[in-house]
Amino acid sequence: MQNPVRFTKSCRILCLDKQYSFFQSLVFLIIASLLSFPNNSYAKGTVGPSNSFYLVHDYHDDWQVFDEPYKAYVPYVRELHKDYNSFSLFCDIENYKTYKILYYSSKENYLFINASLQQKLPVNQWLVLDVDSLQKVYKKTKLFITIYGTNTNVDELMLYVGNPKSTSQAVIELSESLLTIIPREISSFQNFFVIGIFLLVCAYAFLYNYQPKSFERFFNPKDLLTISLRDDTFVVNKPFDLGNLLFVINLSFTIGFIFMLIIIEKNDLFSTSTILQEGETLGVLFSNFLVITSIIFGAYIFKYVSLMILSNLYRLDKIINIHFFKIIQASSIFFLIVLIVLTYSTISIPEITKNAEKYLFLPVSIFFIGRLALLYFTINKMTSLKNLYLFSYLCIVELIPLIVGIRFAL
Repeated sequence: MQNPVRFTKSCRILCLDKQYSFFQSLVFLIIASLLSFPNNSYAKGTVGPSNSFYLVHDYHDDWQVFDEPYKAYVPYVRELHKDYNSFSLFCDIENYKTYKILYYSSKENYLFINASLQQKLPVNQWLVLDVDSLQKVYKKTKLFITIYGTNTNVDELMLYVGNPKSTSQAVIELSESLLTIIPREISSFQNFFVIGIFLLVCAYAFLYNYQPKSFERFFNPKDLLTISLRDDTFVVNKPFDLGNLLFVINLSFTIGFIFMLIIIEKNDLFSTSTILQEGETLGVLFSNFLVITSIIFGAYIFKYVSLMILSNLYRLDKIINIHFFKIIQASSIFFLIVLIVLTYSTISIPEITKNAEKYLFLPVSIFFIGRLALLYFTINKMTSLKNLYLFSYLCIVELIPLIVGIRFAL
């Protein structure tokens, strides 16, 4: 009779041999399957006419559609947007210089770039667009591309960024000697932001040293809320003296810089795109900054002239200077706070700066309404004008410009 222990060991060895043979067969089948399709992985990396481009980026998952209830563009979802025939996306052409944009569809479509119709797209034929040419034409780093036509889902569209193959291109194996450190690219806006902040800090420091007493009054919240019946100081009664005029210019620079921080993300407030230059170079940004600052400074001069005309009609000649001083004083304090908040947000919380027009709408509205109330109590205490006439005066010089400004901003 065979030894039970020896029999058990023999069975185990036989089972292990069978398992090892099965494992060998499975590995062989997997390797054979992979080797039988040698071109599949290569095909995934090539796109375009005759697969003559290396795939750099596939926009299949980047499509957006306009959602009517939300009045905004939202990511495309097959189940929700299956009947849509207009698909859009942002193309960051700054990152794809020297590359090509490749389009293909079996449906009839039209190409829109930045909401402007460009051309009718070919059917069952590749369209190749040069990225460098698009940047020269539109002078922007990002393009808003829309495909509109008979397609009803994004699977019918193919949009890629490709790099043309070179027949003389040789395969290069990476090694440690080929790895180089590329410095981080600094945008023109970052340079503008740093230089602008530096200039504003210098301006405030200059005013603090050149006109210390005036600086103390202009940026004193307690003085802002104080109503003096006899304020004969030089700061109030000489609004266009050089020293006082510098504070108006400084305020214009501050508001202009804040305005640039808001519109840098393509927020067209007050339709300024019609008067500002297009482009994102440092020279263009500073040119637009000076234009906006000049307009704001001119608006304050116009404000004083309008106060002079209306005060003569209402016989309020004595309150012109104090009225204008309170406007500049309140604005200087408020917009300095806004400048500090936006500067911190730009560095630490960029999302707030990108949507600054939404976050600032309520504080700015409250500020102008509070300033209106302050002017009402100031003028009411300094004159014996009836409340009805005073209210009509303030409506003309303060409330109506505020309503018109909000209307144009929106």
